Amino acid sequence: MLATYQTRIDDRTPYPYFDAMGEYFCRLERKLYVDQYIRGIPLNDLKRRYIKEHRITARQFNSLHNSLSGKIESIREIQKYQEHDLLGRIASTEKAIKEKEEKRDKIVKSLKKLQPRTEKWQKKIDRLKKIKFFLHQKKRRLRNLRQRLENLRKDMARGCVRICFGTRKLFKAQHNLEANGFKDHQEWLAAWRKARSSSFFILGSKDETCGNQTCTYSQDNTIRIRVADKFTGQFGKYIKLDNVIFPYGQEYLDRARTVRRTVKGRKEYTAAISYRFLRRGDSWYVHATTELEAPLRTSRWNGAVGIDLNDGFLRVGDIDRFGNPLNEFEIPVPMRDRSKNQVKAALGEAVKKAVLYAKERGKPIAIEDLDFAKKKQALRESGTKRARMLSGLTYRQFRMMVESCTLREGVELLKPDGKNVDPFATSVIGQLKFMARYGMSSHGSAACVIARRGLGFKLEKAAKSSVLKLPERKRTSRRNYWLRVSNRLKRTHFSDRVALFYADRF
Repeated sequence: MLATYQTRIDDRTPYPYFDAMGEYFCRLERKLYVDQYIRGIPLNDLKRRYIKEHRITARQFNSLHNSLSGKIESIREIQKYQEHDLLGRIASTEKAIKEKEEKRDKIVKSLKKLQPRTEKWQKKIDRLKKIKFFLHQKKRRLRNLRQRLENLRKDMARGCVRICFGTRKLFKAQHNLEANGFKDHQEWLAAWRKARSSSFFILGSKDETCGNQTCTYSQDNTIRIRVADKFTGQFGKYIKLDNVIFPYGQEYLDRARTVRRTVKGRKEYTAAISYRFLRRGDSWYVHATTELEAPLRTSRWNGAVGIDLNDGFLRVGDIDRFGNPLNEFEIPVPMRDRSKNQVKAALGEAVKKAVLYAKERGKPIAIEDLDFAKKKQALRESGTKRARMLSGLTYRQFRMMVESCTLREGVELLKPDGKNVDPFATSVIGQLKFMARYGMSSHGSAACVIARRGLGFKLEKAAKSSVLKLPERKRTSRRNYWLRVSNRLKRTHFSDRVALFYADRF
C-alpha cells in the first residue's frame, strides 16, 4: 500500500525555481493531454519530441506522463461510479413515481364515489393536487437523470475524458466575480494561472539512488533536485534543500531509502520514493510517496477485535481465540451538523484509538464489507431522519482509514476470502446469542460477531428464546434460517426487540 508524507519547505531560497518549474511542468502536462488524448499521437513519438523540444530528461518526461495518466485513470474510475450511481438513482425515482401513480389512481377511483364539494371530497382533491405536483417534479428529475446517463455513456464509449486543469469551481468563478471574492477579471485571472501552475511531480524507481535519481533524499536528510535543462542557466544543475525532516512518517522514509540488496556488488536496490512539490498559499510543500511496509505485530492466536460503524460512534468488540466475548467499548464520532473535514478528523482519531487498542493486545482487526451506495441513491425518497443518518455514514472513507492505519501500525486486517467480513445478520445474531448472555450492548455484540467472522467462525446456531416467537427451525441452511429470523423480528418486534432479548435472562 502506498503512503504519502508531507513537510513544508521553510528555506525560501529555491522558491523561484519551484514557481518556474511548477508553471512549466503544468503547461507541459496540459500540452501532453492534448497531444496524447485528443490528437492521439503515440507515446514514444511524444517522448522523443518533448525531450528534444522542451529540454527535459527522460525521467522528467516519465514523471509528466505518470502524473497525467493518474488523473486520467482517476476520472475514468469516477465515470464508472457515476454510471452505477445514476442507474441506482433512476431506479429509485422510477419506483417512487410508480408508487405515487398507484396512490393517484386510488384517489381518482374513490372520488367517483363521493359527493362533490363535501369536506371529505375536498381533502381528497387537495391530496390529489400534491401527488400530481410530486409526480411532475419527479418526472422532470427522471428526464434529467436519463439525459445525464446518456451523455456519460457517450463519453465512455468514445473514451472521452473531460478534465479542467485548475478546477471547475475556480473556472466558473469568473462569471460571478464579487460573490467569489474577486474585484475584477484581472484578479481572477492571476488566481487562475496560479492554480494551474501549483505543482510538479518527480517519479521514483527502486533501482535508482535512494529510490529517485531526479530528486535524491540522502541519509543526511538533504534533498538534491535535478534541474530541468531549460533552467540550468538560471538556477544551475542542482537545487539543494538541507535538513528536510518529515514530522510524520520519517521512520518509514528512512527505511525506504536504505539499501535492500545489491546485485553483483554494483546495483543498489531501495524502495521507490516519488515526490510532488505543491504550493499552498505562499509556501511550498513536498509530498513523499512510497510503499508502506511494517512487520506484523499481531497474531490470530490471541483472538480478534471487531469494529462496528454506527451513526455517531464506533463500537469495538474484543474476543479470545475461541470466539468468546471479552470486552466492548464505544468511541464517539460526532457526525451531525459538521463539515466533511471535521467528520474525517473525528473518524480518523476514532479509528486510530481502535487500532492501537488491538495493537496493545496483539490482535488482528475485522470490519464489515458494507456499501451504502445503493441506499444513498434513494436519499430523496427516504425519510428525513434516515437521510441524515445515511449522508453522515462514510463507510468508504472509514474502510480506507482502517486499512491505512492497520498497515502503518503492523496490525493484521482480517479478510476472509480476500474481502472484509460479510455483514449478513451481524446485529441480529449478536443480539440473540451474546447480548443478554454476556450483558453487552446491541452494537457491542454485533462487533463481537464481526470479530468471530473475521477469524473464520461459521454462522452461529440459532438461539432458543422463551419470549420472542422465532420461526421454526426446518431442514435448511443456517443462513436461510437467520434470514427468516431477521425478517420476522423486523415485522413483529422492530422497536422493542432489544428489551425482549434481555427479558430472556429472567
